[in-house]
Amino acid sequence: MFRLIFIFIFFIFAYGSQTAVQKFDKNNNKIFELLADNVNAKGSIVIASGNAVLLNQDMYILADKISYDTKNRVATIDGNIKIYKGDGFVVRANHIVLNMNEKYQVIEPFYMQDGISGMWLSANVAQNNDKKYSFKNATISGCSIENPIWHIDATSGSYNSDGSYLSLWNPKIYIGDVPVLYFPYLFLSTSTKRTTGLLYPEFATSNTEGFIYMQPFYLALQDFWDMTFTPQIRSSRGYGGNIEARVIDWEQDKFIFNTRFFHNTEDYYKKYNLRNRNVFGFEFLHSSRNPLKKYFGLDASIDNGLYLDFLYMNDLDYVRFESINKTITDGTHMSRGNYYIQTENHYYGIDFKYFLNLNKINNNKTFQSLPNLQYHKYLNPLFFKNLLYSVDYQLKNTTRDLGYGYVQNSLNIPVGMQFSLFKKYLSLGIWNNLYLSNLSITNPSGTYIPDLGKKSTREFGNILYSAYSVSLNTDLAKDYDKVFHTIQLAMIFSAPYFEISNGLFDPQMYALTGVAKNNYTPNSLDYYSIGGHSYTDIWDPSNVTGSNISGKKMDLKLTQYFYGLGGKELFYWKMSQTLNFDDKISIARIPLENKIGFSPLKGLDIYGSIFYSFYYNSLDEIALNATYKHNYMLANLSYYIKRNFNDDGINKIIENSANYLRGSFSNDFGYFGLSASAGYDIKNNVLLDWDIGIFKNIRCFGIGLKFVNQRRPILTNNPGNPLEVLKNTYIKLELNFSPLTTTALSYRITK
Repeated sequence: MFRLIFIFIFFIFAYGSQTAVQKFDKNNNKIFELLADNVNAKGSIVIASGNAVLLNQDMYILADKISYDTKNRVATIDGNIKIYKGDGFVVRANHIVLNMNEKYQVIEPFYMQDGISGMWLSANVAQNNDKKYSFKNATISGCSIENPIWHIDATSGSYNSDGSYLSLWNPKIYIGDVPVLYFPYLFLSTSTKRTTGLLYPEFATSNTEGFIYMQPFYLALQDFWDMTFTPQIRSSRGYGGNIEARVIDWEQDKFIFNTRFFHNTEDYYKKYNLRNRNVFGFEFLHSSRNPLKKYFGLDASIDNGLYLDFLYMNDLDYVRFESINKTITDGTHMSRGNYYIQTENHYYGIDFKYFLNLNKINNNKTFQSLPNLQYHKYLNPLFFKNLLYSVDYQLKNTTRDLGYGYVQNSLNIPVGMQFSLFKKYLSLGIWNNLYLSNLSITNPSGTYIPDLGKKSTREFGNILYSAYSVSLNTDLAKDYDKVFHTIQLAMIFSAPYFEISNGLFDPQMYALTGVAKNNYTPNSLDYYSIGGHSYTDIWDPSNVTGSNISGKKMDLKLTQYFYGLGGKELFYWKMSQTLNFDDKISIARIPLENKIGFSPLKGLDIYGSIFYSFYYNSLDEIALNATYKHNYMLANLSYYIKRNFNDDGINKIIENSANYLRGSFSNDFGYFGLSASAGYDIKNNVLLDWDIGIFKNIRCFGIGLKFVNQRRPILTNNPGNPLEVLKNTYIKLELNFSPLTTTALSYRITK
């Protein structure tokens, strides 16, 4: 854009101007031209004055006066000099000596500005030798030239106009006239192009971890890959680094690999009884659509895809060390991968799931699903149009280091008919579902399995059952003046009529293993004591099939939406209730589920879910959330309550297991901004995480002061408390030097 602007300016100045000097290359391309309103010559010296313009390949110079020595090819440029080069790089000066033979310039005073980021540099004098500017006693800032809010003073430095990077020696960062930071050396890039070099650093200070410094180095030697190396040091805790690699192959598929390592000092490790002295892990991400066609040239009609998202870490701090202020509260993670091939009628897939549960001392009792196979036959007519069927086969391999695992085969074949009634206002479905399953237990040693005293084995289990279902549903819609309304109603009744199971799925297994789980004697954190014997685990068939293999039940569903002008969603309500006719206590012990959302005002969104138990005549669970956005203001309020129900045969016991309230608010009032958030545990009368802050943002600078109370989980070696939550209260000062970097200074009051 800057090039176009200059060309426009150039023609304005050139119109009516005199051409002083022109030079062409061997291909007759103009490489040098000097124009001005007035042109005089004295021997070999050509003097151009009045809107003088010098064009030298990709460099354009405007000045009051330009003297050019045609013999020695030296240009002396004076008065209101402006240099346009490339895509918007600007230099201003009052005096320049430009040696055309050696590509050498002396500029005084020197001023340059990057047109993209707005960063500018000013110095008394600078020398340019083949597109590299060297200067002394320079000032750099991203603010206005007169009285910048922040600036950097450097004793010397250089700027490479090709690479668009800036090197500074002994830089001091000032806010106004007050110095706040000092570095012996600073490297900055003003380019948005992929260029190898140092990126903007992150730094902060903490009275528990000391001075924190992260310095990314970006490596981009070729167009199809790049890497970022980020060493970091926490002076009172330890040191480490991150590596992130990104690759795009010739088919535009992306591969991302991350790894991280951090070494805790012995003092810090012992002080907090940390579980790991060395924190490490790695992550791999990749997705590809139709790799068979891309890489092997197979039939394009075969849809296939690959997805991988795998993460291994030995500590929560692996994620926390990604940045200085990274917050993490969940100690679990699921990695997964999937490859599938499908046609119009068939689906073939293989997948895995790997679970990390860092809330425990180790992960040896966590079930892993590695791998699973699936074949699915999509719904199709059988014999005639209204008779439909599908087939689903799955092979699951579930394993772990300590405790039983299992390999399970299952086959599900639904066959049924679907009819439209009353001019398609009502749909009737009649279905039969055949289910077969076979399971083989692996690593059963040390697992408690009840002895049924039957011939059936304790290493295998088989299920065969068949059930029918009848469904009625309708889908209606009506368009009003400014509102469009849709409503769907559904009723599904299902019941088994044939059922047989043996071995590990014997009906008695469910009751006996349930009793064992309720009545075992605690031996240790990872073992069960039953009948004087110690076991690593208790076989529980309900983990595989649910509490009941099948039963008589009815599902009732209601869904409706209201849409306004332009298709805006105004209101929705989803309701569902399951009636279990095999429940000996009450058919309605499963709570009624309601999900509601609406937008009564512009910018206000309210949504929530409510579960109500008719059997206990009480609300089971409530989750409500309200968000309001207007200009720079954002407010949020959420509430959650969960109750535990228990029926001892005489009394219905209801107690709150969770009761939380959380709110947040932020707004920029112009003169200043405010932000605040807080969480309150109503059940335990405890104020959870909270923070309050005041901030001020200007175009080139931002400052904020925040008071924070945080609950920070860490992993410990204590078996009784493997996940300890520390109270972390601190004051943080945030400084934003745009477009340079953002930093923060923290002082912890409690730890």
